[in-house]
Amino acid sequence: RMAAAPRAAAWALGLAAIAWCGRCPVARAEEGEARTKNYQYEDLLSESVLYCYHKIIKNTSCCMDQNYAPGVERHRIRRPGTEWWCGKTCWDDASGPRGDDALWIPQSATCESPRVLWVHGGSWEYGSPFTDSYGQLASKIAYLAEAIVMVVDFPLAPEGNYSVIMDSVLEGLRWLAGAKLGDLNCRSAKYHNAPLFVGGDSAGGGTALSLVLKLKLAAGWAPGVVEQSHPEILPQGQLLAGAVFFSPWTNLRCDSPDYYFNSFAKIVGAADDVYVGDIMFRGHPHQNLDEFTANAHVYVGKNASLLTDPVASPFYAGERELGGGGIPPLYFAVGGSESILGDSSIFAQKAALYGVDVKVDVMVGMWHDFPMYSEGCGGGTELWQGVRALNQTGQFIKRISAAKRMASKFGLLWPPSRYHPGTPETSYVYDLTREDTREWYPRKLDEVSIAMGY
Repeated sequence: RMAAAPRAAAWALGLAAIAWCGRCPVARAEEGEARTKNYQYEDLLSESVLYCYHKIIKNTSCCMDQNYAPGVERHRIRRPGTEWWCGKTCWDDASGPRGDDALWIPQSATCESPRVLWVHGGSWEYGSPFTDSYGQLASKIAYLAEAIVMVVDFPLAPEGNYSVIMDSVLEGLRWLAGAKLGDLNCRSAKYHNAPLFVGGDSAGGGTALSLVLKLKLAAGWAPGVVEQSHPEILPQGQLLAGAVFFSPWTNLRCDSPDYYFNSFAKIVGAADDVYVGDIMFRGHPHQNLDEFTANAHVYVGKNASLLTDPVASPFYAGERELGGGGIPPLYFAVGGSESILGDSSIFAQKAALYGVDVKVDVMVGMWHDFPMYSEGCGGGTELWQGVRALNQTGQFIKRISAAKRMASKFGLLWPPSRYHPGTPETSYVYDLTREDTREWYPRKLDEVSIAMGY
């Protein structure tokens, strides 16, 4: 028995050594190699997401949607006084005479169909209604929402700045609100009942949100005021029914925490490299801050005070801009990996606090402006998250339009507003196309995410 004790101690030490070796670098490497062979990191991503990642990593300017929605006609509109020149100081490829708007009208449209003014993105320095897949996007929104969609060609910076661009989009909204719309020939007052929306993406989303706030303040809504003063800022005193935003840039000071937490990173591995964070804007957080802020300075015409102005930079809106009614229901679709995720989520929290009806879809793993990649970056499989955001947009516009018509029928005030603090309806949306996700979620969560079938 005395001799057995050393043997038992040696046996215990051997087990301890084996256990310790399981934590040593060699054992970890062998274990990692086994995992790599049996379970690739790509299995965590759907085919379309993985394809888009690889394409965008190679070229951030690639792969936006190419197809137009069926049964939607495009009309080129030249409104009086909208001409401007994209010359030597203009960065956009579409140089020369500019100012024509694009109007997308679905076959099902009537004079009472919803009307949507879309403000295109491009850092206020690039883009037009006829380039960068904005025609494709507008046609799809028109198709899914059964709405008339107008994309306005505002003067790009430095030809245009915040004040010039705001005036341009406001005039576009006024025109859209009262237009006869060609073959529809909306001569009667019925078209004044057409629900009116604004929307935008990226930088254009920030301007569209500024327009929402400007209209609210101009109409006289304010905390403690029972009724708006109702000036004729829009034809027949119309008010916005709702607003839609894809990845809006709302914080011109560019200092929300996601610039750090969602910064791009390349993880080097033995088998393959992995990319995480913001795959569109890959600079160091300080570099992104510097470049975004410089862009914002151009937009505000070098008037630094506008970087935190609550209308020009909606991220800084407070009770005066958001409280007391007058802000219509809002829908945000934003990527969970974006540097400007906070531009949507933080604004939405404040808006809901002051009684605004807000819905936010955070698409986990998605990049900036992902709804414009709904076709899957040319890989042949639709990007489910982009399709879902577009479908949600169509459903939002239809639902809000119906609610506004019902309110008008019974003489109720629009837009509705709570007079007590609330929270935004926020969904963190994970990819439901992978087979194993069927074990996570009930099937009904996928009802709004069916393929569009273009």
